[in-house]
Amino acid sequence: MKAQNAIDLTAVITTPENIQFEYRIAGPFRRLPALLLDFAIRLGCLVAVFFLLSVIGATAAMPGGVIFFLIVLSLFALEWFYGLFFETFWNGQTPGKWLTMIQVISIDGRPINAYQATVRNFLRLADFAPMVSLEMFVTDAPPVYVFPTFLVSLICMTLTSRFQRLGDLAAGTMVVVNERSWVPTNVKLEDSRVVSLSEHIPPSFRMSPTLAKAIALYAERRNRISIGRRMELAMHLAKPLLKLFNFRDDTSPDLLLCALYYREFVSKEAFSDAKRLAPPPSKDSASNVLVNSMPVSTESLPPILRSPQ
Repeated sequence: MKAQNAIDLTAVITTPENIQFEYRIAGPFRRLPALLLDFAIRLGCLVAVFFLLSVIGATAAMPGGVIFFLIVLSLFALEWFYGLFFETFWNGQTPGKWLTMIQVISIDGRPINAYQATVRNFLRLADFAPMVSLEMFVTDAPPVYVFPTFLVSLICMTLTSRFQRLGDLAAGTMVVVNERSWVPTNVKLEDSRVVSLSEHIPPSFRMSPTLAKAIALYAERRNRISIGRRMELAMHLAKPLLKLFNFRDDTSPDLLLCALYYREFVSKEAFSDAKRLAPPPSKDSASNVLVNSMPVSTESLPPILRSPQ
């Protein structure tokens, strides 16, 4: 076992298509920097709000009670909705998780949804317990329990095989290391239409970790698979994506998966020459990246586009 894997464990997930993938589970020491970074970001946002309201209050004669209410409201929103918002709309990552390369996913390998993000973030208070009173640090301070010890979270993570805290157990989620070391590096996509088709994929589309790995494995092994089997496997993954992207039904599934692989993993510089040769996207450019529905001899198509006989 490598030194970097001494704390982080590996979880094996089997998809509904009976494909197995391995995820490296992020242990407590891997998650702590993300927690501290997110806390620093929230604190910076709160300081900025306080400064802005102070300037507005001084110039517009805003009552002190209103300023105090807005500051408390900002603190509440940052504390309870910061993680919920980012994990829901940022593919299971907060800025801190993104910087430390970890990600929240469902235990079945799928991206988390809004419900799961809500459950795991609203149970953070239980994970912080027991709280420590301010009196331990300031003798004359009131008995206000505001400092978390994270004992519940640490005990729960120690007792679970996937380092899940209470929020993760309730939401059915886990935190994994978001690394791309499994991406094949010897894949060659020589068809210039791959670049052209990739430009038609909606920019807002984000792959789940499971889909990304499946496409990476497909791109690596496609040249060792017969044309018929290749099209069969590609269609299994591409069929729901064709509807999602509103592409024509006769789009080559093999070409679509290659375009997704290119957009997700391959640098644009590696395809700069092919991109210059590819026709510019236009309303009529579909014929350059789709298998045309007009009568065309199968033998006239490149092997990559031929349907299984």
